[in-house]
Amino acid sequence: MSTHVDDAASPNGTAFRAAVPYPVDPAGAGTVTGMAELVRTGALAAREVVDAALARIAELDPELGAFVHVDEDGARERAREIDAMVARGVDPGPLAGVPLGVKELHAVAGWPYAMGSALHADRIAGHTSTLVARAVAAGAIPVGLTASPEFGRASFTASALHGVTRNPWNPALTPGGSSGGSAAAVAAGMVPVATGTDGAGSLRIPASYCGLVGFKGTYGRVPRGPYHRGTAENDHYGVLTRTVRDTARFLDCVCGSDEYDRSSLPAPAEPFETALAGVDLRGLRVAWTPDLGNAPCDPEVAAVVQAAAEAFVAATGARRVPAEVDLEAACGAAFRTLSVPDVHAELRAAPPDRLHAVHATVRRYGDAAAALDADALVDAHETRARLVAALAAAFDRFDLLLTPATQVPAFPAEGPMPTEIAGRPVDHWGALAVTFPFNLSGHPAISVPAGTAGGAPVGLQIVGRRHEDVRVLAAAVAVEGLGLWPPPTPSR
Repeated sequence: MSTHVDDAASPNGTAFRAAVPYPVDPAGAGTVTGMAELVRTGALAAREVVDAALARIAELDPELGAFVHVDEDGARERAREIDAMVARGVDPGPLAGVPLGVKELHAVAGWPYAMGSALHADRIAGHTSTLVARAVAAGAIPVGLTASPEFGRASFTASALHGVTRNPWNPALTPGGSSGGSAAAVAAGMVPVATGTDGAGSLRIPASYCGLVGFKGTYGRVPRGPYHRGTAENDHYGVLTRTVRDTARFLDCVCGSDEYDRSSLPAPAEPFETALAGVDLRGLRVAWTPDLGNAPCDPEVAAVVQAAAEAFVAATGARRVPAEVDLEAACGAAFRTLSVPDVHAELRAAPPDRLHAVHATVRRYGDAAAALDADALVDAHETRARLVAALAAAFDRFDLLLTPATQVPAFPAEGPMPTEIAGRPVDHWGALAVTFPFNLSGHPAISVPAGTAGGAPVGLQIVGRRHEDVRVLAAAVAVEGLGLWPPPTPSR
């Protein structure tokens, strides 16, 4: 094993040593796949795994704020069930004994279901998300809920209900959002995997800032049932992990059509984990763009990620081709228009005298929803259609599109989101300009570690054609193999 450690000043003035369990050997117990195989064979008890996870949460979470609810009793009871199955010679499944963090936007029956909002501070979930239920059926052990900004509507993770979530590599900085609690939990080694959502980059941005893998599959790849609320059709479900193979293992356990989600796709004919080995990247046409034609990008981020993109092309035998992608500025307005009804769905039943408890950004969503008219909705859908057509034409010219996963280095943990990038003013959507277009279009996209910028990790985004998820994952495996991101180990 190798060790990569950064010391940073924590908010309380003490030294925080940011070290992440990430064994060089993928069979090690620090990965999802390695841990599950050890538990399945009886070489490692699930109760030991859970006890270690709970101990690390107790040690680190007071400083990081990754978890908003921990179910110690439930996790230990589930671990005992897994160990009993192994003792009887029954295979608990491909996620056997793996501690799982669950983003608080995902329901778990009997657990709090506040979604980061004081409006729902006392709400308890009456159902379990399909994503979580399938992971549990495959042997995973949910240990608690991870933090999200209110209703997932920011790219940093802070809320009046739960406070601020911090980046394990530098607690002064954000782990990103909205799946920032999940990213901080995985990056700090509290759990090896945690669920997330991606409506505008909320898996890829935290993955970028925390040195993780964050994959948004083709729209519908991971089912969103039951009872998913939303009309925008931008939301994608997924997980944050330390390796691409871990992500593939998890996908194989949770993907597949779900009668509760009309957009869900059938499971692929070949499991993702085994399909990765058969992908040949030689000769693929690969395009690089730092800005998708019109998005400002911090020069340091652009330089680090471009070097990773060039190393990927050289190492795989792919062919570099021009990107020639220039997405229209109207995409941001279209995304806003299509998204505001989703927030309205959460706010419309709230008593007027409670709306003061809602963050101003969320209230603005509600105000915008009240002002929507048919022309605005039609314009937004037509803009989306033009985006889909533009990307279809672009993917006739290349097979993979490479960009930065974030346009700026990690910013302060308390926020706000950037209002200026590379000297250019940006609005909310301008700070997400390299991620949200692929939510509108439904293309698969992944962030994989590319190096560091501004004192924290930064990721390379790889985008592929719709339904070519395996190729995107295989390209991310190739980036992992470049050694751009030292695999750190626990040393705190």
